[in-house]
Amino acid sequence: MLPSPVLQPWISVYMDPQRAHKAFFLLTTATSRTPRSLLGMFLAVAATAAAVLIYRFWANLASVNYDPGMRPLFAPLGIVGALIPTCWGNPGLKWVWEWRRTNFFSYKYDVVSMVPLLVGEPCYYTCSVDVVRQLLQNETKTRLVKPRWLTAPLFLWGENVISANDEVWKRHRRILAPTFTAKTYSLVVTETTAAYREMFVSEGWENRDEVAVADMNRLAHKLALIIIARCGFGFRTPWTEAPESSAEMSFGESLLVVSSSAITRLVVPKWAYNLPIETIRVVDTAWRTLGAFMHRFVEARRAELNGITGDDAQPGDIFSRLVSCMDQDSKTQLSEEEVIGNTFALLFAGRETTACAIVATLGFLAIHQEHQATAYAEIMASIPAGRDPVLDDLSKLQHLMACYHESIRMYPGGAMLTREMTEDVVIKVARPVETTMVLKKGALMVVEMIAVHHNPHVFPDPNEFRPSRWYGVPEADVPMFGAGPRACIGKKFSHTEALCFLSLLLRDWKIDVPLNLGESRAQYEDRVMGRAGRVGLSFGCGSIALKMSRRK
Repeated sequence: MLPSPVLQPWISVYMDPQRAHKAFFLLTTATSRTPRSLLGMFLAVAATAAAVLIYRFWANLASVNYDPGMRPLFAPLGIVGALIPTCWGNPGLKWVWEWRRTNFFSYKYDVVSMVPLLVGEPCYYTCSVDVVRQLLQNETKTRLVKPRWLTAPLFLWGENVISANDEVWKRHRRILAPTFTAKTYSLVVTETTAAYREMFVSEGWENRDEVAVADMNRLAHKLALIIIARCGFGFRTPWTEAPESSAEMSFGESLLVVSSSAITRLVVPKWAYNLPIETIRVVDTAWRTLGAFMHRFVEARRAELNGITGDDAQPGDIFSRLVSCMDQDSKTQLSEEEVIGNTFALLFAGRETTACAIVATLGFLAIHQEHQATAYAEIMASIPAGRDPVLDDLSKLQHLMACYHESIRMYPGGAMLTREMTEDVVIKVARPVETTMVLKKGALMVVEMIAVHHNPHVFPDPNEFRPSRWYGVPEADVPMFGAGPRACIGKKFSHTEALCFLSLLLRDWKIDVPLNLGESRAQYEDRVMGRAGRVGLSFGCGSIALKMSRRK
């Protein structure tokens, strides 16, 4: 399909720089001889700019085969589109959540194109579980890659298993996968139990029968950070750090700042850290401090491990296992930068997603008392009061796991997966009609996990909290953690931490929500659980308050 005859002269000028320069010179010269020269020059420039925009828009449409979709002013993944709030002319970063009931033309299309009118690159979006599986389960054959510009925050410390591609990813996966063992998961249970007890004391709950938690998000994020520090780094970060007399930032303090400032570190130029802006200087201090800590940790842990032989004697934390790979042969060897890069990639990926999942699960169980009662009975049957949980206990908590899965379905922490085509890829779609689509080489596919998991063709009544959806569903068929060889490597780590914490909290406390005067639970759910958005690099619900009563 060709542009209209009216546009063709302008397009030919745009395509030929010499003609464009000559045309602009003639236009400006002609207008300068008239009293309205400035107006004429403005109109000439505006006409040229319009022609360029029209041509670019037409070319972008061709790159997505003129497939139907959205035509906003700005691309949601671009800087301009991300900065402007979601509105009719700009989807922004929250369009998939705010328009979740009507996305993808009320879910009549499995795949749509996104071609911005003014700024940004074209791409595809999908809400189809089937399309996701077609692309991701055969990812090594289709040779899809993660775009570097979209995974840049995870490269700040070095190459890692989450953001690497091709052979580099295969090497990291081959090295990292064996670190997630039963020994690691048992350590997660032990440390989560210990952290829960520390929280119990530090938050002043010991001698109280009623507790009002103003912000459960704060506690969940702190828990997730501590478990990552202990089971990921092997560093015993306490729930409450004693104030240090030194002016230097502590490891725990720097870890907390770094874990929530990746975007800031990425976009702020180096010279800006010299400005007298306290928040920016704190970020710089935290990143430099933690970098120095990590290099010292690597050296110390490497020296420790040199005297240890046999797998059984190895520490169970992930960091120790990664450091041990520094002295392996070339196929399973990691550099110091790669050890630190993988450690922090797991920190960023694991902390926020796990914390958001815990908060959402507690929020829904506090609203839906019947599901909380079922979960409590299940917990008491599997982990009676007075006994600490062990790893094998968690597999018996089927209803609690279903509640956890349903919460992640409604608030997927990894809300967006992106893949770039390195060659033409053919996919099958079921809607609006069964057919095939060709995704051209260079095309970007965005998997919007919120839309995928609110798709009524897969999940009837998608806005209803219904844990029974997950009864008897095999772990491999739970789609919230991706699909194929690049599915979430820390899935069981997150499950173990969340189920252990939830079982301990629900065993000790009955939780409820603070309703406003005259407010129903359904209205509360719509008001509070409806607030959602980006949480660092993740996605989750907003601040949630809880009322807790000690169980007798």
